[in-house]
Amino acid sequence: MPQDLIVGLDIGTTKICAVVGEVRDRQVEIIGLGTAPTAGGLRKGVVVNIENTVRSIRKAVEEAETMAGCEIRTVFAGVGGGQTKGFNSHGIIAIKDREVSQADVERVIDAARTIAIPSDREVIHTLVQDFMIDGQDGIKDPIGIHGVRLECKVHIVTGAVTALNNIIKCANRAGLEVGGIALQSLASGEAVLTEEEKELGVALVDFGGGTTDLAIFSENALRHNFVLPVGGNNLTNDIAIGLPSSLQNAEELKKHYGCCLNVIPDPQELVEVPGLGGRKSKSLPRGKLSEIVHLRVAEILNYVAKEINRAGFANPLISGAVLTGGTSLVEGLPELAEEIFNLPTRRGYPTGVGGLSDVIHDPAYATAVGLVLYAHRTQQNQQRRRGRSSRPSGASGGFWARLKSWFREVV
Repeated sequence: MPQDLIVGLDIGTTKICAVVGEVRDRQVEIIGLGTAPTAGGLRKGVVVNIENTVRSIRKAVEEAETMAGCEIRTVFAGVGGGQTKGFNSHGIIAIKDREVSQADVERVIDAARTIAIPSDREVIHTLVQDFMIDGQDGIKDPIGIHGVRLECKVHIVTGAVTALNNIIKCANRAGLEVGGIALQSLASGEAVLTEEEKELGVALVDFGGGTTDLAIFSENALRHNFVLPVGGNNLTNDIAIGLPSSLQNAEELKKHYGCCLNVIPDPQELVEVPGLGGRKSKSLPRGKLSEIVHLRVAEILNYVAKEINRAGFANPLISGAVLTGGTSLVEGLPELAEEIFNLPTRRGYPTGVGGLSDVIHDPAYATAVGLVLYAHRTQQNQQRRRGRSSRPSGASGGFWARLKSWFREVV
């Protein structure tokens, strides 16, 4: 596999998506895409059936290989769902009245991440938010600045060890090596958010099949993340029960006719609903379907709004909210979210890449494209740090140590 190829593997609740990116002149060109349904291999972002997940990964990767004309051996996987948790931490060190060096930066980050973590959890990211020198905050790059005391604020993301191991196990059994792991909502932000939005403050809401993930960015750093174990599959279940119909037919009705009540063109428009178990189909007003969809998405959005307020970021979010993920395509969802959040809201489509940009112009591919972009940016950051580091930053012992460069990023 050529060194200039990066493959993002989004292992979602409803689908597996593999995206192949090629780095050309420091820009990422998308050259391959493959998708496959999970066939019950995952539930709310967690692997519950190894064999089904492995088959889906193989199918998605083979499709991406065919389109890209390459053999895929290494992937960068996304992790999300209830298996992840994030919290903020703070570290302080003395620098003895001299200039801050790269070694000092590494020491203060280590101090910030030296906290008690349960044995069943592993650190995925240590994301730097800000540095402070002698009480002066808002410093993004402290190297070369003279001071006595160096402080660092970080956002630490952890994942359940068993869940992470299962994802890696599935990839390995599909013949792939996992070169890195990233939080799905963090990766999605790489694909759908602008630098200005992340600087001024924005709430990214990723509507997946099994979960709805919230990530709050401000001053170009991740400040808060939260996972709600409700997603697009709940919409499908509601439709199947309320009409009633099979889950497959309910999914099709959701995609083609589902919308919020605030944008429905004609509530009396008749929609044909296939019957269950060979029974005759029947016609129902579209307004009934829309009412079912509206109630569920309004419930999800209200939960997310409460979490934004609880996190204390209701006012600083100048850039508003961005909705992404496959379920965000429900008609009227951005308008309803804008009303509930009281924030300007838009849909987020993958940007910042070339090549098959029209093919991946879909919120459902935001995480997979974002994994490629995130891997590329992280590699650039690592090269830059190695170039100016006064000493090599080694890793010691164990599987997770081999992925240390992916668990520590200075953003």
